[in-house]
Amino acid sequence: MRPLLSRPALRLSWLLFFKRSVVGEMIADSINNDCGMIARISFRAANRIIDMQCQRGRIYPSRFSLKMLQYSADHGHVSAMSQLGCLLYNCGVGRAVKRSGLEYIRMAAKNGDTEAQFQLGKAYFDGSLAHQDSKAATHWLALAADRGHELAGGVLQQCQQATDDTGVGHTSLV
Repeated sequence: MRPLLSRPALRLSWLLFFKRSVVGEMIADSINNDCGMIARISFRAANRIIDMQCQRGRIYPSRFSLKMLQYSADHGHVSAMSQLGCLLYNCGVGRAVKRSGLEYIRMAAKNGDTEAQFQLGKAYFDGSLAHQDSKAATHWLALAADRGHELAGGVLQQCQQATDDTGVGHTSLV
């Protein structure tokens, strides 16, 4: 007796089902990402693992979920770059880990992620890890504010006010 579907047809039907069910959910998260399907799936799975761990009371994500985010980020997933960078920069232990988080944030900000642009502008404004650069902070915060980030406008005003108070950027003709 011959099966209803041959091996290639069975694989194709499974792939079409998979595309409709799983990938359809991820399109909203990854619409502007030029990354592979495995990177998208890894990002989605890492977020689900992190959500489950948070519901169970775990404060920090597991090493496994961070590795999955790192895989997605290294393969071009912009949201994974932003999320991993923020986790490493804000929760990382040691300067090297925080610097690598800042590098992921920088890559995501250059690719147009609004949250990463805000975080990078705030990092330049604070000057804790990156050198304090009010011009770069203003640039990234203005980009985030233009794209509709809620907190970027307030931090941008603080940055401009601090720049005006210190007199940086003003040239005197005297």
